[in-house]
Amino acid sequence: MNLGHKKMLLHTRTRVFSRYYYGTSAGRLQEAVKLFDSMMDRGLQPDVVSCNILIDGYRKNRLYRDGRMKTANNLFNEMQTFGLSPDNVTYGTMLDGYCKNGSIEKAIELFESVENTGILANVQMYNILIQRLFQAGKLEDARKLFHKIPEKGLVPCVVTYNTMINGLFRSKMLLEANDLIIEMEKRGCVPDAITYDTIIKGFLLGKETDTALQFLREMRERKFVPSNSVVSLLVSTLSTNQLKDL
Repeated sequence: MNLGHKKMLLHTRTRVFSRYYYGTSAGRLQEAVKLFDSMMDRGLQPDVVSCNILIDGYRKNRLYRDGRMKTANNLFNEMQTFGLSPDNVTYGTMLDGYCKNGSIEKAIELFESVENTGILANVQMYNILIQRLFQAGKLEDARKLFHKIPEKGLVPCVVTYNTMINGLFRSKMLLEANDLIIEMEKRGCVPDAITYDTIIKGFLLGKETDTALQFLREMRERKFVPSNSVVSLLVSTLSTNQLKDL
């Protein structure tokens, strides 16, 4: 088999492999694993896309509930033996897997190792880790990581700001959250429906009802609709007269 034909066959199998995995809501991981193994048996070295798909499957699939990150990590390490270098998608998938499985220290270690590979961590990776740091009660670490984003020449996106604002509200830091809301718009990042939901919830729970209603009016002016959870919180928090004025 010549090199050109082999590359074409590998590309075709990768597409089929992707369809196997994404073909159902369950992911059909077992079929994907079998196809991956058959590719290896036929002497077809996998590409980064195939490995990324399988790593993503391992980290999420219930069949690997007890050892899914261990299995994902094994393939992550094996990529080097295939002559492959993990990319941003690989690192982001592994990072998300460690975070969701409660392995925050491993996630931090992996994140810090990315730069040594010559790959620049993207904003999505920062978002994943910032969210987990807040969840783990590591407020200062989350703050420091957020401030590193522009230092690395990256621009925080709306998800970054939403994550930070939510974390600050949960930490009862209403003034800092409000400052970040102002900064967000000054930097040209337009709030979305999730931003407003987060802000309104935060101020309502912080007993700053007038401020919450101010943002609710702004939310409506921008044609966003509050989520059911925000509506329920408004109903349970506001007086009858306040509700009539909405």
